[in-house]
Amino acid sequence: MVQRIVKMIGSAYSTSGNVHVQATYNGVEVLNGPVTTTVADVIPFDGEWTNSSDELVLFETTTDTTGLMPVSITVTGGTLVFKNFRMNYTGFGQERRATDPAAPIDPDDPDTYYWAVTVQPDSYYSDPNWNTVESDGIVNITKNGEPWPWRMHVTDQQLGDWSYPIRDGETVTFDHFVDPAKVILSAPI
Repeated sequence: MVQRIVKMIGSAYSTSGNVHVQATYNGVEVLNGPVTTTVADVIPFDGEWTNSSDELVLFETTTDTTGLMPVSITVTGGTLVFKNFRMNYTGFGQERRATDPAAPIDPDDPDTYYWAVTVQPDSYYSDPNWNTVESDGIVNITKNGEPWPWRMHVTDQQLGDWSYPIRDGETVTFDHFVDPAKVILSAPI
């Protein structure tokens, strides 16, 4: 078991002041307060959001905490566009380096390069699950206690993490899948 940092990613919009978010993850409150907020005259419509890539909160869990994690998010004071959770120990960064510094790398010839780890697993943040056209790792999603078919009409069956707009006064709950197969504690040498 290793301590793991989780980042809640998204963007918040308000016509005045900060958006307040109360969030629980796996039964533990991880946020109860204001988040970074973009103040605008008009809150953007669905699909007009920026990249939804602000780190709204950081919290800790462990690498042995895997499976379906229950999540609840309640928003007041504006709209929160929830994107995903990013976690460390989900991979590592690497790059090609020339085996002969005087010769160029030929990507089609593995004799001209070797892979070097550039980001270790403890500093590499990514999705803790595999995205498919059927799921972005979020299942059993409800809004205000009712099933929420949001992704059915906005994703057009695209791969990747989808954005979920949670408006003032709304509560969204879902189960977030943390894949034990994506826990990577050490990069290959």
